Amino acid sequence: MFRFTLFKIPVSVHGFFFLLTAFLGGALRAQTPSQWHQVLIFMAAAFISILIHELGHALTGLRFGAPSTHISLHSMGGAASFPGANFSRKHRILMTAAGPGASIALAAVFILLSVFAIDIDPNTTNLPPLFASFIGTLITINLFWSFINLCPILPMDGGQILRDVLGPNRTRLTCIISFITLGILAFLLWNLTHSLYNMIIMIFLGTYTWKLYQQTSR
Repeated sequence: MFRFTLFKIPVSVHGFFFLLTAFLGGALRAQTPSQWHQVLIFMAAAFISILIHELGHALTGLRFGAPSTHISLHSMGGAASFPGANFSRKHRILMTAAGPGASIALAAVFILLSVFAIDIDPNTTNLPPLFASFIGTLITINLFWSFINLCPILPMDGGQILRDVLGPNRTRLTCIISFITLGILAFLLWNLTHSLYNMIIMIFLGTYTWKLYQQTSR
C-alpha cells in the first residue's frame, strides 16, 4: 500500500488495486511488448479515472460540511469515506452523483482533446500512438463505468441515489428495483463480454442487496 495527499485529501492505494487493474487490462493474456504496453495503459487510465471519480465524491462531501474525508483505492475499485459526517438527503444525493459527474466530465475533456488532435484526414492524428490509446481507453472506462455505476443497483452510486430519492421507508422497494436491474445487467454483460469477473461482481452486488432486503423485512 502507498499513500499520498491530493487537494489535502489523504489517499491510500492498496496493492490489490493494481492486481485488479492489471487483470482487467489483460495481463493474463499479455505476451508481446505491445500487449504489455496496453496493460500498463489500462492500469494508468483506470487509476486516474477511479481517483477522479472518488475526488468528485470527496470534494463535494467536504463542500457540504464533512469534517474530513479519505479516499481508498482497493480490490473492488474505490471509495470515499466521511467519518463523522451527517449529510442531509439532498446533500447525499448530490455528493453521490458528483462521482459519476466527475467521471463523465473527465471523459468529455479527453473527447474534446482527441477531436482537436485529429487532422483533416480522419485516419491520422497528431497524438503519439500510445497516448492516443491511453485517451481512448480512458474515455471508454469513464463512459462505460459511469453507465454501469448509475444503474439503480445497490450499493453502486445509482442505487444509493435511488434509495435517498425514495427515502428510508421505501428501502425494500429500492432493493426490488435493484434486483430487477441487476438481473437485466447481468444478462447483458454476459452476452456482451462472457466475463466471469463481471459475474462475480454481479453476485457481490446481489448478495449486498439481498442482505439489505432481509434486514428491512424483519
